[in-house]
Amino acid sequence: MHNSKKTISTARGVALVRAIEMTRPASQRVASDPYAHRFCNPLSVQGMRLVNALGISRLIGVEPMMNFAIVRERAIEALMQRELADGLGQIVILGAGYDTRAYRLGTDVPVFEVDHPLTQANKREALKGVVDPLPQNVRFVGVDFDHDDLGERLSAEGFDAHKRTLFVWQGVTMYLTAAGVDHTLAFVANRAAAGSVIVFDYYDNREVSQGGGATIRFFTALMGEKTTFGIDAGDIEGFLTRRGFVDVQDDGPEAMARPYFTGPNAGRPMAPGVHIATARVP
Repeated sequence: MHNSKKTISTARGVALVRAIEMTRPASQRVASDPYAHRFCNPLSVQGMRLVNALGISRLIGVEPMMNFAIVRERAIEALMQRELADGLGQIVILGAGYDTRAYRLGTDVPVFEVDHPLTQANKREALKGVVDPLPQNVRFVGVDFDHDDLGERLSAEGFDAHKRTLFVWQGVTMYLTAAGVDHTLAFVANRAAAGSVIVFDYYDNREVSQGGGATIRFFTALMGEKTTFGIDAGDIEGFLTRRGFVDVQDDGPEAMARPYFTGPNAGRPMAPGVHIATARVP
């Protein structure tokens, strides 16, 4: 997996997008994160607000990717809430970064935040005095993805392989190798209880290739990353069923935007080639 410094850079970039969204009137926010500003330089927030207001971010193609990040935040949070209402036993957030949904869901089921120990230390420090103490149901699982066994680290923190689990894998696949993606999917398919769900976002292969997807590559480069992985358009069901999953659902840009970009948000542009996929362990 990418190194810890890049992970922190990407996590801050996504937190910045959430913080900028919080500057909109409440009636126009697609997603709300009252803690996002704790991970951002205030000057960066104000600077990006100005860039957006002047139309520069739309002109250079950054705004559509920012909108995708916000829709992704809201859509996955809605899935988390639905699964909790349906009797979910635990949540695992893979590559949690500066995600704060565990502190806002209002649940007491275990939530395992998996990430590099350095990222987790920065997160704890940023939340001191704001979310203090942290909820008792949140477990920090420090993992060096280059050396540690994910299953062993989760089990050591109380992960119960017999409980139905939601695995949230947001903003990660596009920076991994194909082998790295397969490794994580195999862990979920083979070690999670029946009925468990995985949700993750991914890019179309054509948007990752050098022949297309300049917007995606530019946006991720701003956060210190390079896109390395995608899935062929239209192949997600086959891709996941071949890896042991069922009930595959795939939402592309239009399907993702439809519930949220209405009324005053109707004109917000959405990035092409972005998807959110969900699948279930049989």
